[in-house]
Amino acid sequence: MPDLTPLRKLSAKLGKNLDLVQAGGGNTSLKADDTLWVKASGKWLARAMHEEMFLPVRQADILRCMEGDEEYVEEYTTSSGETLRPSVETSMHAVLPHRVVVHVHSVRAIAWAIRTDMPAALSDRLAGLRWEWIPYIHPGLVLGKKIRERLSSKPDVLILGNHGLVVAAGDCDSAEALLEEVERRLECPVRAPQPADLDGLAEVVPAGYRIAPDAEVHALALDSFSVDVAARGTFYPDQCVYVGPAVAILDGTRSFVAKFGVLPKVLLAPGKGVLVADDLNRAGREVLISLKRVIERLDPAIAVRALEAADVSRLINWEAEKYRIALASRYENPER
Repeated sequence: MPDLTPLRKLSAKLGKNLDLVQAGGGNTSLKADDTLWVKASGKWLARAMHEEMFLPVRQADILRCMEGDEEYVEEYTTSSGETLRPSVETSMHAVLPHRVVVHVHSVRAIAWAIRTDMPAALSDRLAGLRWEWIPYIHPGLVLGKKIRERLSSKPDVLILGNHGLVVAAGDCDSAEALLEEVERRLECPVRAPQPADLDGLAEVVPAGYRIAPDAEVHALALDSFSVDVAARGTFYPDQCVYVGPAVAILDGTRSFVAKFGVLPKVLLAPGKGVLVADDLNRAGREVLISLKRVIERLDPAIAVRALEAADVSRLINWEAEKYRIALASRYENPER
């Protein structure tokens, strides 16, 4: 067994940075001989130094499943007796030739990855790096196969449309340095938020909801651009998985239910602030923070692309995501 300490340390560091990883999102891996040590699905990277979460998967088994158009869904039992599945992105980690692969849901990367002027918009910023743009495609097997088709340029960086960022290198230190460089290049101005009207918000809280406990997310409801974008739909998979198919305007709850068949997890009260369902868990709260940090980085002059209804439906009904949702309740107070 290889020494996984560097991978665990890097994973925990990334997992504690909400600009990079939220809830059970993101995944990391290390290759040793013919084995891929990859993060388990639903595990929180922030806990990488405290929990067993890296599973030994034979690369040949992953590639054989890919050839048969099958997701790799084997289960593994850790030394502590916990039964876990490898990350839904195991195929992606397997096809990349680098020893270390890091996939994060960077708010900086997503703010670019949902723009309709991609990939041309990043040609100057990422000049000199070996990178590829992968338009949105369903996570898991199909994403892994799409990435495999784009390896002729030997990319070290992947910008995943409506999804996130992947960096790959020969060791953990090099992967971290590359990630930091990409993040530096992707930074852009952040719009200053307006003050929330919490007194006014308290007067309009419907049954089953509460004022959002994370103060920064109120910015989603405090200017017309943020409200318009936030209410437009789902922009990346974890938003859909942990927050629901969309957020709703306070007076639009009825039409939301008619469209989606469920109550919204998040309500925007324009000019006042944000309300969240009483049962919105820690995972949902973290992803809502990421949504706010994505939207505050958008240029109002540039159009953005939300996921299509079919994409959202496929994510919501995907058994692999239901599995991750079920694990989220274990992490109401993870170390960060």
